[in-house]
Amino acid sequence: MNLTKIKNIIAGRLNKIGSDYISNDNTFKAVIVKANVSYDQPTQEFTLLAAYNASINDGYLIEGQGDHFVPTKIDKPVTSGGNEQYIRGYLKQANASIDISTYIDPVNASKDVWGNPTGTDGTDWGWVIQKTGVWVNFEKMELRPSNERIGQVEDAEYLVSVPWSVNASFTPIAECRLTDRNSKDWKVLDIDDKSYINQAYLLRISTDAR
Repeated sequence: MNLTKIKNIIAGRLNKIGSDYISNDNTFKAVIVKANVSYDQPTQEFTLLAAYNASINDGYLIEGQGDHFVPTKIDKPVTSGGNEQYIRGYLKQANASIDISTYIDPVNASKDVWGNPTGTDGTDWGWVIQKTGVWVNFEKMELRPSNERIGQVEDAEYLVSVPWSVNASFTPIAECRLTDRNSKDWKVLDIDDKSYINQAYLLRISTDAR
């Protein structure tokens, strides 16, 4: 059986049994399953299988069937003949929606004729939202117990996977603030833009009391 026929058989079967998902407004059919199902510890990791010609855009949130997924790697296996056979994706399920803000110092803000800071809605200082409603994956890193308050948790640190496509209009930097839908603020401590390059930023965050 030649490679082209195998490729079309795989695509035909995935298109037949797959569910509809969206990547950057493009619809494609895929099967998404839990990764590492033999592990006792629940994880947020999933794998995706789609036809070789599915419209999947690097760095964009994948959504469908009521779920949202942040891609960390999109793999297109190629045979010795140079033909892509199917698309395999590695995903993390989104479990939070956040706003990303940066702080603008009033000293550097635009001034009106009286020398007061001005801007959108009368202000352009303080915490200004740069991106809103971004679906992300919060993954617990560690909980740090306080030595002063026995039995209480002082700080929580998480690793947050953010779709690379936020970079289209705003690139997150350390010191940014994330605000979740429970109105809790988080401070960005570090950013890893190498591990999941072109797919997701990995942010290390902690609770923000600024």
